[in-house]
Amino acid sequence: MTYSFPDSPEFLRLLQGDPRADLTRIALEIARDARPGLEFAPWLRRLDDLAARARLRVSNEAPTLAVLHQINWVLYVEEGFSGNEEDYFDPSNSYLNEVLERRTGIPISMGLVYRAVAERLGLSLHGVNLPAHFVLRADHAPAGPIFIDPFHGGRLLDRDACRELIASRIGRPVELADEQFLPMTPAAIVARMLRNLRAIHLQGGEAAPAFHVLRRLAALEPGEGEHRRDLGIVALGIDRLEDGIEQLSAYLEQDGQAADAGRIRSLILDARHRQAEGGDPEAD
Repeated sequence: MTYSFPDSPEFLRLLQGDPRADLTRIALEIARDARPGLEFAPWLRRLDDLAARARLRVSNEAPTLAVLHQINWVLYVEEGFSGNEEDYFDPSNSYLNEVLERRTGIPISMGLVYRAVAERLGLSLHGVNLPAHFVLRADHAPAGPIFIDPFHGGRLLDRDACRELIASRIGRPVELADEQFLPMTPAAIVARMLRNLRAIHLQGGEAAPAFHVLRRLAALEPGEGEHRRDLGIVALGIDRLEDGIEQLSAYLEQDGQAADAGRIRSLILDARHRQAEGGDPEAD
């Protein structure tokens, strides 16, 4: 089964390879999966307001550092945004509307807020896929790239400071290769967002939101068999038997020698028995 996303035009643009796909709207489309009826306009206005307040203090010709300092002032001093260390795995930390409402989140969701405000000020920032922690990169400073840690008050970092940050997060010294500091593609940023949500919902036993996350991951990264496997298992758990059978069968077609192939075949067989007994509501 190939899933369609009729209510996610920006996510569809991303799937089609359009580099102009709007990450802010994609994040809201993802949030709407878990929060049906979510209106985007109030949250887009909220970002507009944050940017407008920073704009009052910087000219159009202001250097990058000056813009970053004013974004930091608005977000972290005036508004009190901060990373949620105490309840890091709360799903609300990953949904953009709730991050904006609660002024807290995880590194990638805080980074999306920061990036959206900077974009409205004419400053393009890129995600950087460091291990265990997401940061932003500004390429417009005279001395070279500046890295921004949106989770910790918008701290401005160089490469050595990034290495120290990651070492503190994982609890051991780490070396970071040059390619780990390169800008992420929009698709890679969305995939990282979705992978975070997949882990949170699966660990929390939250099958319905996990289903929506996994169907997006399977569409975005069709070559990753584990997405189809997890999607199929979750689909069976919410009685979407046809979905589950199709996704698990596709997983086996991708890797018939997978270590869990026997278990997956048993799940498919059980689902077909359930189908024969009339147990497949296939709720939309």
